[in-house]
Amino acid sequence: MISEAVTLMTEDGLALEGTLDSEGSSTGSLLLCHPHPKMGGTMNAPLLLALREELVARRWAVLRLNFRGIGASQGESGTGEAEVGDARAGLAFLRARMPGFPVAIAGWSFGAAVAIHVACDDTSLAACVAIAPAVDARPGITAGIPPPHSCEISYPILVITGSNDDQVAPAECKRWAEGMSSATYVEVPGANHFFWAKYETLASTIAGFLDRALTEEA
Repeated sequence: MISEAVTLMTEDGLALEGTLDSEGSSTGSLLLCHPHPKMGGTMNAPLLLALREELVARRWAVLRLNFRGIGASQGESGTGEAEVGDARAGLAFLRARMPGFPVAIAGWSFGAAVAIHVACDDTSLAACVAIAPAVDARPGITAGIPPPHSCEISYPILVITGSNDDQVAPAECKRWAEGMSSATYVEVPGANHFFWAKYETLASTIAGFLDRALTEEA
């Protein structure tokens, strides 16, 4: 695996730290968005590293970044609204680095909410993956996600949760996904919010979904 430290610039002038991982020859690229900064979330969260391993092995170039105010990234962290700009900077980097190649976005929890916000405005993505997304707004913590009727996304979306998640309600995630015609909902039996002991199932499900999205786009 080739790992490259990169610096991303946001439209509001902040420098963000990131890492691009690949095998050198990739068929598509993916931006991974990390969980809540106030709860220890960074681009090096073990769950994200597990996803990276699986996806790089399947010839995806994977970009992880630290949202503003986290690690060496400039700025101050927020409730997910400003972080949408951070994710857009990541996607712009991937498009510049791999012009003409499919680009997808994925996120976990807080990062999943950010990914969905980006997907609602970006019509040229190949796919979006939301892992246990923070559906409802919580003051001072998360801005939540827009209701399905206000967010038209034509490309495939995967919403995946654990059946034992006690941080976000699986029923709410399922309800949101059912309101989005392009969304698929998957619930992993016995998994909690952190998918402990379920990384392999999670990674293979997500990788399979993304691989199919590339096939359908082609």
